[in-house]
Amino acid sequence: MMQPLNTIRLIVAVAAVSFTRSPANAALEVIGSGYGRTGTDTLREALNELGYKTYHMREIMIGRLLSDVILWRDQIENDCADVESLRDLFEKGGWTAAVDFPTVMCYESLMIAFPEAKIIHTERMTSEQWWDSASNSIMIVANLFPFNVLHAVVPFLKIRKDMVNAMWSRVLGGKKVTISDEDFPQAYKEEFLAAYEANNARVRKVVPRKRLLVQDHSRGWTDLCRFLNKEVPDVPYPHSNKRRDFYRFAYKMAFKFIFSVVAALGMFAFLMYKLSRLFIKNNKVKNS
Repeated sequence: MMQPLNTIRLIVAVAAVSFTRSPANAALEVIGSGYGRTGTDTLREALNELGYKTYHMREIMIGRLLSDVILWRDQIENDCADVESLRDLFEKGGWTAAVDFPTVMCYESLMIAFPEAKIIHTERMTSEQWWDSASNSIMIVANLFPFNVLHAVVPFLKIRKDMVNAMWSRVLGGKKVTISDEDFPQAYKEEFLAAYEANNARVRKVVPRKRLLVQDHSRGWTDLCRFLNKEVPDVPYPHSNKRRDFYRFAYKMAFKFIFSVVAALGMFAFLMYKLSRLFIKNNKVKNS
């Protein structure tokens, strides 16, 4: 929830931007307001099937979008007040939809930056179901081997960890937490549950009814296509990123990062070998 002063600053910033940009030119057409582990990856696949280019944490990881991670870290720490930077991120990337963390942290700012965009909210049937899923996946994966090692040595992952720490701290109302804390996330269960429920309630309060769809994945394409004025595709509605799918993707990314580290070390060793051979050769020439 944005503080009143920051809300005023945000409105002023958007008003200034409006003189140079037309809302009709906004690239982002769909904004997700639901926390991760509420079916956001299923929504990503559904939106892509409907022709959108959808931004998701998965895209950040696959593309190793370092500049995005830095921007999100700074945005989250500053209450998502830099509307121009948020707008540029999506317009320059050609994204037409955005769901999941970290987008959801700034959905209210994005609503103002892209006034024509529609809001799609996802949630679990109960907050305990969300907690069970989130606390056994996205909240703890960075502390598991080999992710804990990679987060310590891979620059992209180190900065992403800063972003995630900022994200969870903001979810908890500004309380500073880090995912590497021994008692994280269990020590904050009640606060996370309260924050999750508060987000669900706030979405319904601040988003105009005509702009909002609370998507029930069990209903498939019906409500989603009607809301977006799209034809129903001739394919089954997706159901992706179950917990096992999440870990399959996470370990796949881990192995890619490990390969990159090994390749970099191998290249460094090769260069050191070549330099040492050159040094030995030069010494022989000097001494001959």
